[in-house]
Amino acid sequence: MLKKFKNYFFLIGVLVLLFMAYKLGFDTIYDNLKKTGWWFVPIFGVWIFVYLFNAWSINIIITDGTPEAKKVNTWKLLRLTISAYAINYMTPLSIGGEPYKALKLKTDLGGHKATSSVLLYVMMHYVSHFFFWLISIPFFIFLMPEISGVLQMILWAVFIACVLLILWGYSVFRKGVIYSALTVATKFPFFGKRIKAYRDKNRHHLDEMDKLISDLYINRKKDFYASLIVELISRYISCFEVYFMAIPLGFEMGFIEAYLIVSITTLIANIFFFAPMQMGTREGGFVLATTTLALPAGLGAYVGLCTRIRELFWIFVGVVFTKIPFKNKS
Repeated sequence: MLKKFKNYFFLIGVLVLLFMAYKLGFDTIYDNLKKTGWWFVPIFGVWIFVYLFNAWSINIIITDGTPEAKKVNTWKLLRLTISAYAINYMTPLSIGGEPYKALKLKTDLGGHKATSSVLLYVMMHYVSHFFFWLISIPFFIFLMPEISGVLQMILWAVFIACVLLILWGYSVFRKGVIYSALTVATKFPFFGKRIKAYRDKNRHHLDEMDKLISDLYINRKKDFYASLIVELISRYISCFEVYFMAIPLGFEMGFIEAYLIVSITTLIANIFFFAPMQMGTREGGFVLATTTLALPAGLGAYVGLCTRIRELFWIFVGVVFTKIPFKNKS
């Protein structure tokens, strides 16, 4: 079954790559590569470190001292992380990578631990995003006193929303989320009865996975905060991508400006998470971010295009990784 999924992911990945390249325009890609030149090396290279920190974060979650956890090494998690994010780019709502990751980890960790570890990482990923946006708001307000009152109100609303979402995230870490989520899903039309039957039939297994989720926060506090901090650091590492992109155009951009651009763009992209491959929303976010910081809109458009080319590169790498078998640790 897993082999069949790997073939599907590989085929879909090739088709998505061709579609994205076609939408961007092969001439446009070539011109942008020529304009940016060798600076694409650090732009692409930044994401090696981003993915490495992502892999480190989930490795902290998995490493609980059990014999099963010792079967998963950092190299395997790094490859899984790159492939999972590549699949997320290609699937609706950006959720295809998590089932793939859980399936690949199931052999080593068992179904329950693999599923709970992946869900824990997803929650860690989003909570780190909330902190990333929350921390950026004081920079906007105090470093840019010229922003309008309306924009300040929006920023404070986002600040409050981030605080509430972080509190919600902590409640999930304490209690687990699987059983509660399925209970909510039983109210859905058409599928509600089937979900209820599945929930009632598998109550014991669902409770077990929820306990695995809550165990990290309740009994492994140091690992919980270490995983969260490592994941948050990966967000800041990704900001260097924008910093490097500005250099070929001759813009003197500080790291704080790059951070604020990434903060605005990722916030907008996540608000419009339902857009296929975030087409349009990412580019619009970069343009809005640069104009908000009194930078030329053309810089935002250029950064958006460079980001798409970087995505093409790492989607290609991730798709190739889905076809390379893993060698498990003995």
